Amino acid sequence: MTEKNHKIAVLIGKYLANSLSEDELRTLEEWINASDNNRDLFTEMTDQQQLTGHLQQYYAYDSDRISRKISEAIPAFGPDPVVPMRPVLFMKKWGWAAAAIILLAGGSYYWASREEKVTQLASTHIDIQPGSQGAVLTLADGSQVVLDSMNSGVIASQKGAAVVLSDGELVYNPTAAKSPEQEYNIMTTPKGRQFQVTLPDGTRAWLNAASSIRYPTAFTTNERRVEVTGEVYFEVAKNANKPFFVNVGNKAAIEVLGTSFNVNAYDNEQAVRATLLDGSVRVAVPSAGGNSGLVLKPGQQAMVKDTKVSLAEKEDLDKVMAWKNGLFNFDGADLEEVMRQLERWYNIEVVYENGIPHTRFIGEMSRQIALTDLLEILKRTEVDFRVEGRKLIVLNK
Repeated sequence: MTEKNHKIAVLIGKYLANSLSEDELRTLEEWINASDNNRDLFTEMTDQQQLTGHLQQYYAYDSDRISRKISEAIPAFGPDPVVPMRPVLFMKKWGWAAAAIILLAGGSYYWASREEKVTQLASTHIDIQPGSQGAVLTLADGSQVVLDSMNSGVIASQKGAAVVLSDGELVYNPTAAKSPEQEYNIMTTPKGRQFQVTLPDGTRAWLNAASSIRYPTAFTTNERRVEVTGEVYFEVAKNANKPFFVNVGNKAAIEVLGTSFNVNAYDNEQAVRATLLDGSVRVAVPSAGGNSGLVLKPGQQAMVKDTKVSLAEKEDLDKVMAWKNGLFNFDGADLEEVMRQLERWYNIEVVYENGIPHTRFIGEMSRQIALTDLLEILKRTEVDFRVEGRKLIVLNK
């Protein structure tokens, strides 16, 4: 957009907000009267129906987001403001007119040629929304249930348990029917989803995006064993007679002694990390067997890499638990670490153009903001981005 066109766009937005000064009003009038195309563009940008359509395109038909953005631009929609008498075109003002300011503030516009080269339209770029609650449950018979679209209530009966969806959490309620044979269910969260489940013994597990947990529908033996991939936070129900074991992608084995802990075991991370918040766990390599490995104290983190277990020198528990608390915590993270988190949460692909910038980040932010808004914040580090569909291209200036 040229500097002149940008100034005119700002004046149109201010016109719709009834905030033009006398000099600005005079400038806008001169521009409108300069050509029929300018007049047509002004009509288009002050037409409620067209303006709403452009905004819906820009925000991917997210009506809640549109309403929120307009509310931010104009805190209260009172009576229609008085229309200045001097504009050449007498246009009624209404709340939706604030959309022009939103479109201008977004920065995603182009000025294209239409007869005399003066048409401004909203970009058709889709603003990628953050992840949400959702998962896929694979039952013992192999059938699958998409939990995103299910209403609360009993969704399945498995040996030894009734599977209930309640307030966005899956709960296994033990039943009187017992079976010596164990059946297994698998909960999987795709990219852009997270979910939580209460296992048959009362243990609670929270799954981050792109994660899974496999577990029996009833713990009928003298041990409780589950398998996980990705990132999972556990609050294990205490039962001294049935120790709790976690197989972490066959890369690490965790023996739980009644505790709260987080496991990060994504394939594209450098190591498996188990962080203890409360209680006690032993972290070992499965092939080592026996009682080998490290016993963690609260606040400690074990790293498993290349079949070796080591104790991290220091770990920030707030950073480890940020995802479960609805936050991104980027303290000390390099660009690649940040991008891996964005790939999982926004379900995007990240590629690097001309190498990877050497940048480290600090601070935290909500995981409930759109990708465009998050990128605007990250750009303050002098890293630039381009979005093409669901592909995020990192530009190395």
